[in-house]
Amino acid sequence: MTEIVEAAKLQQIINKIENIEQGCLENADLLKDAFNEAKAMGFDVKIIKHMLKLKKKDKEALAEEDSLIELYRGALGI
Repeated sequence: MTEIVEAAKLQQIINKIENIEQGCLENADLLKDAFNEAKAMGFDVKIIKHMLKLKKKDKEALAEEDSLIELYRGALGI
């Protein structure tokens, strides 16, 4: 990078980053509100978070994981 910094370009990048960070904070608040709403409706937030993780997994990988869990549960009697 050159020693000369263009102030306008730097300010543009800084503003862009700040806007993204602000959006992340707002989204985090929205997410928190959604979990609080789910809890108020009687849902288990821990389980909802687990379901969200499962939905992101590949279906084949998830099926294999489920199969192994059942196998291990059977072996341990749980």
